[in-house]
Amino acid sequence: MRFYIETFGCTSNFGNSQDLAEALREMGHIPSGLKEADMVIVNTCAVTERTERKILRRLRQLEGERLVVAGCLAAAIPQSIQTLCCRGRLGPLSQGDAARIAGLFDGWLMPSQHMQSGQLQSQNFQSEEMLRERHIAVHLRESSPGGESCGIVNVADGCNGSCSYCIVSKARGRLKSRPVEDVVLAVERLAQLGTAEIQISAQDTAAFGSDIGSDLAGLLETLTEIPGDFMLRVGMMNPDSARLIQNRLIEAFQSPKIYRFLHIPVQSGSDEILQRMGRVYTSDEFFELVSAFRFAYPDISIITDIIVGFPGETDKDFEESMSLIERLQPDKVNITRFSPRPGTSAASLYDMPDRIKKDRSREMTRLWLEIAERRNRRYLGKVLHALVTECGRGKTMKARSANYAGIVIPGALDLGRWCQIKIMETTPYYLSGILQL
Repeated sequence: MRFYIETFGCTSNFGNSQDLAEALREMGHIPSGLKEADMVIVNTCAVTERTERKILRRLRQLEGERLVVAGCLAAAIPQSIQTLCCRGRLGPLSQGDAARIAGLFDGWLMPSQHMQSGQLQSQNFQSEEMLRERHIAVHLRESSPGGESCGIVNVADGCNGSCSYCIVSKARGRLKSRPVEDVVLAVERLAQLGTAEIQISAQDTAAFGSDIGSDLAGLLETLTEIPGDFMLRVGMMNPDSARLIQNRLIEAFQSPKIYRFLHIPVQSGSDEILQRMGRVYTSDEFFELVSAFRFAYPDISIITDIIVGFPGETDKDFEESMSLIERLQPDKVNITRFSPRPGTSAASLYDMPDRIKKDRSREMTRLWLEIAERRNRRYLGKVLHALVTECGRGKTMKARSANYAGIVIPGALDLGRWCQIKIMETTPYYLSGILQL
């Protein structure tokens, strides 16, 4: 059978889809485009109401006998897809779901068979160009992972946090770390296939191993010993989990195989709001953690997340968040306007008017873009050693420096190639450069 997978949401979701696609291929099924597919699998996300609405619109476009709905939306808010016409509904995906999904189609006359006789109806198919939005991406691999420059290895599923706003734990449950040997085998396989960038992912990567007598620092030390010319990107880490292994984690980042890159969400600069959110650290503890990484690696790239408009957030609370970002000087801030999620304790709190959230989001965006523009200017005229990781728009390629700065280069270069790039132009979002021969 031919299959098509469309994925929304976080890196872990894309890793789940990658694992499912690999398992389906091993069973003899063939990846295809949307029109030709016998099975259409949508891996959903439920993180915000806006994302949920966007996914539901897409599902209504795709509904029918070929559709299988999976992921966090199906698990956490099943009532949202109750009336949807589809072949099956599953929770978060794994390789083990491949046989289950294929079994849903046993004995069914496939669209590809209809296509051969000219009976395929295509009026409901939408252009894949529509999917190039922030929360939507096509997860389609025409070839084996060896044809990819980036691969994802999920090291854990679920989370032990109790954030009052988060619906993910309802979908994925408590932390379940993957055995170390399984992670090693997955990374070894990607390395043998020539994958240039391997992303280590989880809902809280720093919590890895706390349920199986291991930890992320030890895992990274093991993974960096695997032969191969690849780079590891460590995924999002919650501050409270990272603080527990701070010194060993900083030491593990010494490896030249690990990007000097830290994605660590603070969510608010107000200690009162952090407490209401169920975050078990203070803004000062967060800042001290990031400062320790910066002291060890002055060029490290820092990404953090902020929720604006959380219930009860006063002007003073918001100013504390602005002040923290000004002190932190991050390279990027992911800003989310608070969105009440069903079944979470924060959903019962007073939700402030959306106009206030929008104003605060715009103000925070303006601040971090000014900071990012300033920080990126320091690269102008410099030559950076960078790894070519993907094809860009038009006749360009994308590369990553050792601290994960994104660089756009004109021309065609081999994926996985290390090269010297002179930075000719900067923006708050990325750098542009030319190849130095």
